[in-house]
Amino acid sequence: MKNVDQCKQDMAVAQTAADSIRTALNNVAPLLVNTWVGATADAWADDFRGRMARVTGALDECSGQERWMILKATNEQADSDAKNHGHA
Repeated sequence: MKNVDQCKQDMAVAQTAADSIRTALNNVAPLLVNTWVGATADAWADDFRGRMARVTGALDECSGQERWMILKATNEQADSDAKNHGHA
């Protein structure tokens, strides 16, 4: 199960990084209010919100990817164990 444990550790690091990015984004967002006005500012803000939605969506996928990667590593380990013990 070494590969599964390593996968869990790696995915925990990835989730921690995703959480840090989300925290940073949440800390920046309030600073952008009422700092610049006009049509150019509005266009920039709309673009920024679009980018942040895409980034947030990607961050939201981390937990699902973590479960998938761990399941994949678990299945690969089980297959390997079965082959090494003459069960496959």
